[in-house]
Amino acid sequence: MLVSPLQVWDLSDIDKDGHLDRDEFAVAMHLVYRALEKEPVPSALPPSLIPPSKRKKTVFPGAVPVLPASPPPKDSLRSTPSHGSVSSLNSTGSLSPKHSLKQTQPTVNWVVPVADKMRFDEIFLKTDLDLDGYVSGQEVKEIFMHSGLTQNLLAHIWALADTRQTGKLSKDQFALAMYFIQQKVSKGIDPPQVLSPDMVPPSERGTPGPVSGAGHALGVLTSLPTACHQVALKYSLEQDIREKEEAIRQKTSEVQELQNDLDRETSSLQELEAQKQDAQDRLDEMDQQKAKLRDMLSDVRQKCQDETQMISSLKTQIQSQESDLKSQEDDLNRAKSELNRLQQEETQLEQSIQAGRVQLETIIKSLKSTQDEINQARSKLSQLHESRQEAHRSLEQYDQVLDGAHGASLTDLANLSEGVSLAERGSFGAMVKVE
Repeated sequence: MLVSPLQVWDLSDIDKDGHLDRDEFAVAMHLVYRALEKEPVPSALPPSLIPPSKRKKTVFPGAVPVLPASPPPKDSLRSTPSHGSVSSLNSTGSLSPKHSLKQTQPTVNWVVPVADKMRFDEIFLKTDLDLDGYVSGQEVKEIFMHSGLTQNLLAHIWALADTRQTGKLSKDQFALAMYFIQQKVSKGIDPPQVLSPDMVPPSERGTPGPVSGAGHALGVLTSLPTACHQVALKYSLEQDIREKEEAIRQKTSEVQELQNDLDRETSSLQELEAQKQDAQDRLDEMDQQKAKLRDMLSDVRQKCQDETQMISSLKTQIQSQESDLKSQEDDLNRAKSELNRLQQEETQLEQSIQAGRVQLETIIKSLKSTQDEINQARSKLSQLHESRQEAHRSLEQYDQVLDGAHGASLTDLANLSEGVSLAERGSFGAMVKVE
């Protein structure tokens, strides 16, 4: 398909100033490349092909994302020749020296202070997780949002810092964006609408300027379809290389994330194993304590059984002793009763003797008769003593009967008590007669 150079020029010269700047030249090269691929050249430039620098700056609320999440699409990258491609095109001599690209610019100081630049570089190194020398919008989103600025303002700052419209920021571009944010947050200074020369990062200075000269450009577009195809092919290969490098960086980042996950899981596993070992040690210790407690419990139970048996034996002994004590108390009571009775008999005997003495005094003159009576009294007294001894023997037999009460009958006890009573009555009767 034949390409009309004038049509391509008219579509590419968006601002109609008779010159092609860097973005407009990229649009022209894109249209030529599309024509070489048998695609029709549009009659009017569609909005998707208008470079960002040529678009209106009006921002509608909610229509602009906070930060670019990824680089531009593949087609857009293919349609925009790199600086190397432009340089290659210039090296063919198609453009006259009068309209050649500018290679040098006067030195201008940068607005970002050195101290702030060093601090921003440290933040950049911590944020650049994939170590590709660039940070994406996703990587700096948290840092930018932490400033508290609106999404539209952050998007504008990103557009100013992303001078090459790559969707990523280099170290100097990131420092410039952080400088604008710092100025707004600390001093309330709004970022400019366009970058002044002192705001352009040093690494971005010396970029080729606009292309001018409609006549020469028309000649280039007319006579270089083969060169454009070669440039496009070279750019396509370079883009493929960049895509593969990006894929490698992504894979490297994924591998690094997996390695980090593995390290974290390994650390967690080690901690769990340590906890398991600690729990096992504690379990073993508790098992040992449990075994000791079981032994102690067995000993205590054995001692309890021994003590229970001893208590039972002691209770039996106490009951036996209580029974013996009761029997002894009964014997003691009986002995006391017998003693009282004997004491009474002794008192009666003493009274009888006293009466006899009184009578003896009264009848002392009748010594013979009295002597006989005394002899009789002595004989009776002897009998009394014998009766007393007999009573003692009866008491002893009674005690023996009481001690052997299990074998003796109540009849024997009654007979024995009756015999003792008869003996006592006989003794007292004899004494009465003597008196």
